[in-house]
Amino acid sequence: MLTLHRLNPGYRLLYSGVLVFMTMGTAAHALHQHARAGIAPSDISAWYRGNADDPEATLLLFPRSFEEVLGDACLALTSYTLALVIFGTILYRSDARPGVRAALVGGYGAAGILAACAPLLVRYASAAFAWLDAAALLALPVVALAMTVVAMHDMWRRRDSGLRMDPRPV
Repeated sequence: MLTLHRLNPGYRLLYSGVLVFMTMGTAAHALHQHARAGIAPSDISAWYRGNADDPEATLLLFPRSFEEVLGDACLALTSYTLALVIFGTILYRSDARPGVRAALVGGYGAAGILAACAPLLVRYASAAFAWLDAAALLALPVVALAMTVVAMHDMWRRRDSGLRMDPRPV
């Protein structure tokens, strides 16, 4: 397996671009949610459950249909799963400690699952689950940025010579 710090410049540029775009895409989802509904748990709850009973509401929102909620869950699940595979594959090639890599990939995966499940839980179980969605939407770009920084550090800052291939078994 090729290590990140020994990649040729073309692959470094390619991997860097992929990492930056995946991080920006993750952040864009949180910004999209903020723009359409807000990112506070009360805003998320109103977005999925409606707010017709709130006399203080400035924007009347109706409860989301099953198809709309399922669409949000499906989009989050598929996009975060794809991002997780890409981040994990690149991060696995880094020289970061296995525990650090596992924590970052596991954190991103857990936040992605929460972001996918939270709309259904908020709409059909309880508005109290809105904090899960808010936490996931904040955690995902932070963890994506952390994975990008770890991998980019290995690719661009490390200058030590070493094995081009990692001798550890895959």
